[in-house]
Amino acid sequence: MATDVAGSALDQEFQRLLARGGEGAARGDLEPAREALEDALAIRSRDPQVLGLLGQVFYRLARYDDAAIAWQRLVDDNPVEPGARVNLGLAWLKARQYEEAIKQLRIALDLNPDHRKAAGYLGLAWLEMGQPGQARQYFQRAGSEQMVGRCDELLAAPPVPAGPAPTEPAPAWEPPPQPDDQRVELASAPELAATQVPEPDLDFQAVAEEPPAAPAEPPLEAAAVTLTEPVATAPPEASAPPDLAQLPTMPRLPDSAAMPTLAGFAAARAVQGPAGQVFVAEGATLTVNVHGELLCRLAGLAAWRGELAFAGEVKRFRGRATDKPFGEPPEQMHRLVGDGLVVLRAAGRRFTVLELGGEAGYFREAVVFGFQEQVTFENGRLPSPSGGLDLVHLRGRGRLVLVTRGEPVAVEVKQASPVHVPLASLVGWTGALTPRIAPLFAGGAEGEAVEISGEGRVLVDPGPAARHGDAA
Repeated sequence: MATDVAGSALDQEFQRLLARGGEGAARGDLEPAREALEDALAIRSRDPQVLGLLGQVFYRLARYDDAAIAWQRLVDDNPVEPGARVNLGLAWLKARQYEEAIKQLRIALDLNPDHRKAAGYLGLAWLEMGQPGQARQYFQRAGSEQMVGRCDELLAAPPVPAGPAPTEPAPAWEPPPQPDDQRVELASAPELAATQVPEPDLDFQAVAEEPPAAPAEPPLEAAAVTLTEPVATAPPEASAPPDLAQLPTMPRLPDSAAMPTLAGFAAARAVQGPAGQVFVAEGATLTVNVHGELLCRLAGLAAWRGELAFAGEVKRFRGRATDKPFGEPPEQMHRLVGDGLVVLRAAGRRFTVLELGGEAGYFREAVVFGFQEQVTFENGRLPSPSGGLDLVHLRGRGRLVLVTRGEPVAVEVKQASPVHVPLASLVGWTGALTPRIAPLFAGGAEGEAVEISGEGRVLVDPGPAARHGDAA
């Protein structure tokens, strides 16, 4: 009885704090709202309403790193929700962490290819990085003809001669974008009134996209994407962003005028990636910038350039090279040496680039597509009556590339609760975990799985089922 009373009191306090935070955010009292929402988060650390509102408050306070932390937790709990990815990408864009922004916005666009905000924000990120060719294709997908024209102007401009940086004013597309999730919306009403208390346990799907109406900001400069609805009031230092979901309707051009030129089409689809990046993944396309030495499969090779040497790699066991190939042709791992660029395409699959960051992990051999030379690897095999499972142990610092049919997701493994993963769905794992081959279900009639026990996380591929032994 005492436990029930305490739980009820805690629920009431949570709802009070959530209401206070929502009302403060609606009024523009951002600091009191932040304090209330952080207190509410201490009671329910993963509540999607609190995390969504807190991210919005941090964003409006121009605390973009903190907004990213809040929205990252939403993404962790809802990895296939594109709106959460768009907000996270937007926070990183405002924090000028462009690589992180591009990563999240690309995933959002993969999840929803028609998400115009994701496409527009990707265009802004590439433009900020000085890549108008990359930016142009995303502005086209967003329907922003003005920004496409701006990119065409930049692409047509003569190269800037070496010397001091120009001092011309920043282009008019610099005003920041607006978060996708701007207000809490109940199923029964389109807006949250300033005195209305949000329901506490809504699914993330119920967190809507726009904030309570506020006085409109001054119009943006002419070259910026035009706003057609009011946006939330922000502090003076956080200027109002363009809302790429509300683009002006452009007059339809004749087919001949709308047709891209060969030069413009080629410039918009140039694959080169940000300077200094070894692996650049965009959906099913992987660009590999080789400067020295790295390891990569060549399945799906589309093109390469430069002075490069390719040699088939062999497996390593207990620190020594063996005579067995690392993967069977045409999926064999190769060692690339020299200076150049390689473009690969994995039809029906997707690439994921990760930083190992000094940690170690075990991966199914077939999903490891490439990694930098400084990453230490060792091959192994998990035996079973049906033939076993080939694994790779990677450790150190450096980038690696995984190839899967869907976006990998992580499942927590607890000491008292092992996780079973079908062989073809396993990506890998990290932590103090022990694997063994076991029946997928009791009785063993439904095939084999990897049973993983201990403490850590296992990565799984939620994409369409693959045959055991397929590359993904």
